[in-house]
Amino acid sequence: MEIRDANDAYTREEWATALQHYRKAEELDNSFPELDRMIGYSLIGLYVPEDKSAANVKNADAAVVKLRQYLAKQPEDRIAREALINLYLNADRITDAIGYFQEWIKTHPNDLEAVRSVATLYAKQGDFNQSLNWYAKITMLDAKNPEAFYTYGVVCYEKVAKNPPADIGERLAIIEKGKVALQRAIQLKADYFEAMVYYSLLFRQQAPLETDPVKQQQLVAEANRIRDEAIAIVRKKKAEATAAAGKQG
Repeated sequence: MEIRDANDAYTREEWATALQHYRKAEELDNSFPELDRMIGYSLIGLYVPEDKSAANVKNADAAVVKLRQYLAKQPEDRIAREALINLYLNADRITDAIGYFQEWIKTHPNDLEAVRSVATLYAKQGDFNQSLNWYAKITMLDAKNPEAFYTYGVVCYEKVAKNPPADIGERLAIIEKGKVALQRAIQLKADYFEAMVYYSLLFRQQAPLETDPVKQQQLVAEANRIRDEAIAIVRKKKAEATAAAGKQG
């Protein structure tokens, strides 16, 4: 009866009432497998992002404990895992989120979604080197997917274009890593014009760092060639789409 009343309150988004009934049910019989999850969800419902009050922080802490207890028993429940990660993010606990995924990856090393999450979290945290390391893991796990290499290349471009390291050698090394990744993306998908655009942009980032004027012009010329190739692919796709639409009409 307590669980029934809790579920009814939860459906109405009456989180405090739901929590009260779930906890009463737990006192009566804590063997019910879903109780940890539902108590955690109710606490998340009560949690208010950016509210630093002691009561609010306590709700977040308690929700984390309950969801981790549940996931220890039901590790494959991706919805519960996403709820926990979203809580970590809303509570600005990115380090905790990274730690959770790293624990998971120890026993599930081929979980591409988890590896991608760690890469994204490190990027959100502003740790470029760690983020890039994890994006590299994605290219190894998903080696036949051009998008994996494209993402790696874009991350390299974003770093040198928006927040470049002061050391020129380090900047050039990032550019080279990005070029190699994007080149691989294009090899896997010949008409990958988005990858070509970023490939071209990395040549443009490299050109001003070259001290030899002749080599600098060569880099600019190569950037222009790749850009023109990308434009040609876009035009061809548009023409094919127009022709296909005309046939249907």
